[in-house]
Amino acid sequence: MAKIFKNRTDVAYFDYKDYKTLQRYVNIYGQIETRKKTGLSETQQRQLAKAIKRARHLALLPFVANS
Repeated sequence: MAKIFKNRTDVAYFDYKDYKTLQRYVNIYGQIETRKKTGLSETQQRQLAKAIKRARHLALLPFVANS
C-alpha cells in the first residue's frame, strides 16, 4: 500500500474551503483515508478529518460517492 504523500508531514493547516486538496484524502467510496495511507501524524489526521467533515456539511464535498 503506497502512501499518498511520502514526505508531506509538514502540512500546517487543512482548510475546509480547499476542497480540491481534501478530495485527495477521500477514497472512491467517500471515506476518509487512513493514517497508514496518508502518512500524516495523529494530530494532522484529526485536523484533516475535521476539515473534511466541515466541507461535507457545507456541501463542498459529498457524503457518499456517486453510484
